[in-house]
Amino acid sequence: MTTVVVVLALSYLVGAVPWSWLFARRAGLDLRHVGSGNLGATNAYRAMGARAALPVLFLDIAKGAVAPLLIARLRLGPSVLAPDVLAAWAGLAAIAGHIFPVYLKFRGGKGIATAAGAFLVLSPVACLLCVAVFIVALVATRGIVSVGSLAAALALPCAVYAVGAWRDDSRPGLVAVAAAVAILVWSKHTSNLRRLVAGTEKRIFDRSAAPPTSVGRAR
Repeated sequence: MTTVVVVLALSYLVGAVPWSWLFARRAGLDLRHVGSGNLGATNAYRAMGARAALPVLFLDIAKGAVAPLLIARLRLGPSVLAPDVLAAWAGLAAIAGHIFPVYLKFRGGKGIATAAGAFLVLSPVACLLCVAVFIVALVATRGIVSVGSLAAALALPCAVYAVGAWRDDSRPGLVAVAAAVAILVWSKHTSNLRRLVAGTEKRIFDRSAAPPTSVGRAR
């Protein structure tokens, strides 16, 4: 049990590192008060451009991959959970850390990039299927990232289950973690859903979308 607690705690703390906030801080901005206020690559792009958003995207993906990748490669000693189950829960802990970072009063991002990193290790084929779903939805909506994110999250547990069935390697624990990720992602997109219904959701290349009152400098 000690191994499980340590692994999950460390995975959460790694996932909670707010890379987008740190990059924005260097530019003199508090990303929580710019644009959508979301601590993710999309809002980083709108606030600072591709030069900052691309490293943020890469680092957010990497922190989701770190914990399950290390568990898959290292011998951690006795544990009440099988290594593949522990890796899945470590991935979930990292995603939860990104969404609810302890360093910033539990106000973080929406978990898409970090989830992609985790499942790139946990179920690469399922992850790539979800990336394809994301791209199709993004193109179909002419650049509405939230639709792509919601579609990919919804597809994730289905893809994980389908890949397991195809390989005759069903892992109910991994499907359950994927379902939990989908629920977390959808719960963080409630404001996006309201804007989608109202027809006011912004596209990724609309960098003039932030209302003047939402912009603030870091203190």
